Amino acid sequence: GRVWLMVAGGGASVIYTDTVGDLGFAQELGNYGEYSGAPNTNETYQYARTVLSCATANSDGRARALLIGGGIANFTNGGF
Repeated sequence: GRVWLMVAGGGASVIYTDTVGDLGFAQELGNYGEYSGAPNTNETYQYARTVLSCATANSDGRARALLIGGGIANFTNGGF
């Protein structure tokens, strides 16, 4: 794939993926994934490293895009 995503939040990942498809690039989508649940720094680093490794693994000379984004979530335990 030529379009790669690194998106935080399950809802945001669906919207980003749907938008890539709506723009005509569904066949170019390299991954579907999301990181949420309050990952620590190391977990986020490992996820980013994996995405970047996969995105750059098979260079075919064509341009690639990495979209980074997400929604805002509150994982605070409210004691309910």
